[in-house]
Amino acid sequence: MLFRKLLMATLMASAAAGCQSAAVKQADAPTEALMEVKGVIEIHSGGHGLGYVTSDDGKCYDLALPASVLKNSRRWDTKRVVITGSLQFRPRIDEMMWFDIKDRKIEGFGCSEDVIYVESIKLL
Repeated sequence: MLFRKLLMATLMASAAAGCQSAAVKQADAPTEALMEVKGVIEIHSGGHGLGYVTSDDGKCYDLALPASVLKNSRRWDTKRVVITGSLQFRPRIDEMMWFDIKDRKIEGFGCSEDVIYVESIKLL
């Protein structure tokens, strides 16, 4: 009898906890911090576009580039630039040919798992 009461109390507490947790609203995502990188950009045309920048300190970042930069890749390719954007994460999965990052597609391979969603780009 005592076991039945304990079991029933446990089930009731679990159900009540489940109801409470379902009603909790998740917090909004934090705003993305912008970063700035100076370095040399390389753009490989074709496909969804693959671009990366090698910063002055030698670190490589893949880039989610706007269509206007991909269309005029010769203007930007192998030039020294300053890029401003938010840092995104792209998991390394060999079977994935491309990824969506916000409203852009990037190739599934590159120099890094860190991707900069480019907000602005300027020649130096």
